[in-house]
Amino acid sequence: MKNEFTYISEFINQIDVCCPNCGSKSVVKSDANNRNNTRFICSKCGKSKIWNGQSSTYYYSNNYKESEGILIGHPVDCYFKYPLWYTKQIKNQTLFAYNKEHLNFLEEYINDSIRERRQGEYGWKNTSLESRLPKWLLLSKNREVILKAIKEIKEIN
Repeated sequence: MKNEFTYISEFINQIDVCCPNCGSKSVVKSDANNRNNTRFICSKCGKSKIWNGQSSTYYYSNNYKESEGILIGHPVDCYFKYPLWYTKQIKNQTLFAYNKEHLNFLEEYINDSIRERRQGEYGWKNTSLESRLPKWLLLSKNREVILKAIKEIKEIN
């Protein structure tokens, strides 16, 4: 069982995406201290873009195409909304990870059969990534198929 809390902000400093121009694996790099210093770079075709977001606030939204802040919870990068590189459809759901570290976190967490929730120093935390994972991802009946999908994603990347 993992002993510390993990936050989504730990995985959004370098996000692997599909280049909207050529479809190659590309990267969105962000400065953790200044999210307005975020840029997209494709080393294959040379496309680049600077993020002009208006907010450093994280949010979930169903209408993510029109957002200006840092969007989480969708299979697109938080800033430009480009498709993520690490995705796989599972039972009408989309498994996604921002980068290899995020994929490894998901694999470790899903593989852990004892997931006890505990209080932090100031009480219950609902901002940790562990508390924000979708229910379908946590169900033991889905564990085998999810771990298999993660393995497949790792093998092709």
